Formats: sequence, structure tokens, C-alpha cells
Amino acid sequence: MKRCWDIKSCPFSGTDPADSKCPAYAAQTACWDYDWMSFYQGMPDGSEKDEWKRAMLEWCASCAVRSKHKEKIDAFMEKLRST
Repeated sequence: MKRCWDIKSCPFSGTDPADSKCPAYAAQTACWDYDWMSFYQGMPDGSEKDEWKRAMLEWCASCAVRSKHKEKIDAFMEKLRST
């Protein structure tokens, strides 16, 4: 099965996963299977956490992967919006 970085243009594709700022890529897990809520909830409150939330909602909403895994991605985004 293709992973998110195979389906879309990903800035992390081809880089060393161990150095990745994307936790799904670092774990070599498809974004639709990654536990983004645990990642987000585990972050300390502050501007970085706020930026991640904004970015995830923006990126996920317009990502090519969403059309292929809409149910999982939309469920995550709904939970994230309510935090």
C-alpha cells in the first residue's frame, strides 16, 4: 500500500526519516494511520502547538491523500477542531 508521501508531493520524501519534523514520516507510518491526536495532545501548550493545529487543519483539508482516506482524515480533523 502506498503511504502518504507516495501519493502526494511531500517535502520529506527522500529525506532521512530520523531527522524528519513530520512524525508520521519519521515513524514511516501513513498519515491516515498516524495517531495525530496523541501527538498534538502531547505537545506543550504554546505557539508551536497552535501552529501545528492550524497547519494540520489547513494541509489535511487540501491534501490529495484526503480523497483516498476521507473518513479517517475527516474524523481526525473534527476531533482536532474541537480541541
